[in-house]
Amino acid sequence: MVDGRLIVLIGTSSAGKSSTAKQLQLVLPEPYLLVGLDHFYDMFPSDWGGHRRGPGPGFWQETLTDPDGKPRIVTHYGEAGRRMFAGMRAAVLALLDAGNHVILDDMPVDESIVPAWRQALKGRAVYWVAVEASLGVIEARELERNHGRHLGNARGHHGIGLDGHFDLRLDSAALTPEERAAAVVEAAEAGGFFSRGRGSGSLLGGGAG
Repeated sequence: MVDGRLIVLIGTSSAGKSSTAKQLQLVLPEPYLLVGLDHFYDMFPSDWGGHRRGPGPGFWQETLTDPDGKPRIVTHYGEAGRRMFAGMRAAVLALLDAGNHVILDDMPVDESIVPAWRQALKGRAVYWVAVEASLGVIEARELERNHGRHLGNARGHHGIGLDGHFDLRLDSAALTPEERAAAVVEAAEAGGFFSRGRGSGSLLGGGAG
């Protein structure tokens, strides 16, 4: 069995990762499963995954106020949160080991998240995509959100995990979701991550591990 291939989308809340991922599923040459951080957050009991219990083994958010008067949410987590992140990495690896192709939609909550992914994914066929925009653009989107809106979440996690190597960096303010997805497919194919030239998306041996 051939291991699956992984496209990783990294960026803060409201950066445009989820809309890009959904468009990618429509245009990629083979089926790709979508795995998002929110899928795993939603597995937590609400008391342990939100504000109500505060500091402890799960997740909790601290809301700060920046000098410009705007809120900034900082996410903290305890041992159960660390286990969840480890389980998320293991779940993605298991999907790849079973031959599934995967899109990962992740918002790093601190600087340890992306290095842990890079370590876990060594030797795998991975295409790394940073989804970026200015803080002003992202906060304007955050105000417009109807689902999952937490003012200050985008600011609190803006820029985290976006240093280091990425195969592609997308300015989500300049591109529609459809254009972002097309840019990923074009760049990934040009880089040898896959080929659409032989039937239904023949896969090549390249990719950034």
